[in-house]
Amino acid sequence: MKSEKHEAVGGRVNLYRRANSRYWQCQGSFGGVSERASTKTENLDEARRFAENWYLEHEAKHSGVAPELPASAPAVLSDTPGMVAFPQHDKKARLLAAAIELVSEVGFRDAQISTIAERAGLAQGTLYRNYKSRTALLVQVVAHVSQHEVDVVAGIAMGDEPAKEILRRCAYTFGSRAVRGRRMGYALVAEPVESEIEVERLRYRQKLMRVFETVIDRGIHEGAFVDQPAQVSAACIVGSLFEALVGPMARVNDITEAEQLAQVEAIADFCVRAVVGKASA
Repeated sequence: MKSEKHEAVGGRVNLYRRANSRYWQCQGSFGGVSERASTKTENLDEARRFAENWYLEHEAKHSGVAPELPASAPAVLSDTPGMVAFPQHDKKARLLAAAIELVSEVGFRDAQISTIAERAGLAQGTLYRNYKSRTALLVQVVAHVSQHEVDVVAGIAMGDEPAKEILRRCAYTFGSRAVRGRRMGYALVAEPVESEIEVERLRYRQKLMRVFETVIDRGIHEGAFVDQPAQVSAACIVGSLFEALVGPMARVNDITEAEQLAQVEAIADFCVRAVVGKASA
């Protein structure tokens, strides 16, 4: 076996396996200090997932702070990710609201500073006084909108219905909202982005996984789901939601919304089948 090396988390983590090693190792720098850990897996895909979790845990530990949002951050309205109200009294929030609205229309790549500032009714210099860069503002777009989407799913997860029905509703609600706000949904899931934005999207996946893990744990205790590692199953469900939605959201012109929602129904059914069935022998 020869030595191999790959990158994860947008190049922020190195994955490597030396010729005499069995498991993939990951290496990253935190606060100027290089740290390493064994992934304890020979599978590269599993090693990448380990690296994502490992990086987020260490990055949060070293930074000690959560992403900063304006005190009066705009509320995302009802059914469609990206629909926001403009709070006129807070310039930072107005800029964030304008950025969310623009990304929901054109995605991250075409969300330019000049257009964001114009929509907010402010000068570009005002934008840079509130956000250190375009990327920093777009990171906050992900942080704000994704938190709202997680809150919607978490609200369903707290319901009184049987766990099987809650799981299906969580999966369908997440998917249907992504379809209805398809441009923002694609931006939050799969659009090529800078590494800083990708890290925030990783946090999004982590938060969703914790919601689904809670529902799966509940189903196991109810006897509705087969005994299983809830954390692993939740990661698989979120992965299937993200990956299965990429195609429908990318094919904007050749599939109707009704057809997309039918696919979301199928995805939600799959998520339920994945945790209620019997374990393999």
